[in-house]
Amino acid sequence: MIASTVTRIRLPSGELSLDVQANAAWKLHDLLGFGVRRNPRRGYLLVSRVLGKHVPVSPLTIRAAHRALAAQIAPDLPGQVLFIGLAETATALGEGVAREWAAGTGRSDFSFLHTTRYRQAGELALGFQEPHSHASGHLLYRPATPQGKRHFAQAQTLVLIDDELSTGTTLENLARAYLALNPGLERLLLVSLTDLCPRHAELQTALGLPVLSLSLLKGHLSFVPDPAYLPPALPGVPGNDDDKTRLLAPVSARTGQDATRSPLLSAALERLMSTLPGRRVLILGTGEFQYPPYLLSLRLQQARPDLSVFNSATTRSPVTVWGQIGSALEFFDNYRDGITNSVYNVLPGEYHQVWVGYEGRATPDERLLAALNATAVRLA
Repeated sequence: MIASTVTRIRLPSGELSLDVQANAAWKLHDLLGFGVRRNPRRGYLLVSRVLGKHVPVSPLTIRAAHRALAAQIAPDLPGQVLFIGLAETATALGEGVAREWAAGTGRSDFSFLHTTRYRQAGELALGFQEPHSHASGHLLYRPATPQGKRHFAQAQTLVLIDDELSTGTTLENLARAYLALNPGLERLLLVSLTDLCPRHAELQTALGLPVLSLSLLKGHLSFVPDPAYLPPALPGVPGNDDDKTRLLAPVSARTGQDATRSPLLSAALERLMSTLPGRRVLILGTGEFQYPPYLLSLRLQQARPDLSVFNSATTRSPVTVWGQIGSALEFFDNYRDGITNSVYNVLPGEYHQVWVGYEGRATPDERLLAALNATAVRLA
């Protein structure tokens, strides 16, 4: 029997208990802090210290997490291999893990997609629900490239990537929807930073194929809500369901394309290096658009090791300022839905330079740029 350690955290919304395996690859404190969602469906938030979403993080730390997960994925997976990251939180995590795995193995028989909450031109493959989420509906589009179409239709291995597994329901819903399109799938991998799901054997039986879970930390989670707690009002978070094609990047991981080769990334790096006024630099992604801004921050840190470079992203997730969430700035989303978005743990004047990376015509709200004295830069 594997030894474990129980940690209890008292939140304003209730008590969270984590029973974590003692042999975890990364320690609990290194991976997680804790917060409170403004969401009656789930009163707690596991705040990642390595994701680069709710907490600004060194891109070297983010890359280390990507590599640590990729190293757990067997190099000889049955191909074709399809990687799917979940929006909005795990789009960069998913792509980072997929690309680190490919770089380490030399494999080219793979594609990466991420789910989205935005309708766009292209062939919609499936939709599914994330029941606990503030914005529960996900869309997945078929790849735009011939190779991607082949991988999507004929994948023998499906790798689903999210920042955390708690109940496993969301990834089960996605796996079921994909299996309906490709019943020849042979293997399913669930990849996450933290795996706190007790249902793996049940999932394997329910889906009828081998299911393997890989993570940096494993354990179980329980939460007892405080019946006296009244969460703050939840802001409107579903979009207007308009077609967003004209706002989105023309080349995007939403349709299985590689946006990392965009000349906009190289131009942004040159421009950033020529205009740096100080040592502390923050590069923010926006919503689902996270991987290119992360990549820019990594390339800057590699080119200028004398700087302190951080990466994070804006989000539509409504979270209370408490615990690991020390501050919040609110503004409107990039995609003309009129949704309140936030950036957490970033204070005005904390960084010498802030760049906000965006895609296509989805320009950031001027209120965000003014609050942080930030520069908006198109990266895809």
